Formats: sequence, structure tokens, C-alpha cells
Amino acid sequence: MTTARIALICAGVLAALALAPASAQDLERGRMLHDNHCRMCHDSIAYKRGDKIAKDAAQVNAQVIRWQTNSGLRWTAQDIDNVTAYLVLTYYKYPAPDTGKN
Repeated sequence: MTTARIALICAGVLAALALAPASAQDLERGRMLHDNHCRMCHDSIAYKRGDKIAKDAAQVNAQVIRWQTNSGLRWTAQDIDNVTAYLVLTYYKYPAPDTGKN
């Protein structure tokens, strides 16, 4: 294969990646944000109580917004979605959140 052909293939792959939709949620980033900012007050047992405040994914999202605001974290909307998805799928076991941001 020639260098020009390899360069053309690489350019095509990069263009396709740039046009591909971003993942709605990045669970690894959600885990990292949670572990770095939330875990000091919320260990996994907090999410397994029988009297959960959040009854569905939308309510989990509202709590994430509330607490990141109260903590002065200034997370982006994507960060909030990532943490919400991580919590919903890891601890709450509710259906995956639909952020409607496709």
C-alpha cells in the first residue's frame, strides 16, 4: 500500500469519527466524577436504602443537578448526564435515562 493511500484511508477514518454522534453518556467519566466528588458523602450503601428519594432516572438526574449545584462543582450538562447514567445503571438499576439530546 502506498503512503498516499494510507493517508487517504486515515483521513477517511478521521472524518467518519468526527461525524459520528457522541455517546449519549460516558459511564467511565460519570464514575470518575462520582468517585471524586460524591463518594466522600455517598458510599454505595446510600443508594441501596429502601426509602430512596429518587424513584426513577429523572429524579436521580434532579438530585445530581441539586447536589452538584450545592457543592459548587459547575458540571456541564454532559457531566450531569454522565453521573446520572452511572448512578442509574450501577446503583439504582432503573431503565437507562433518556436525555433526549441525540
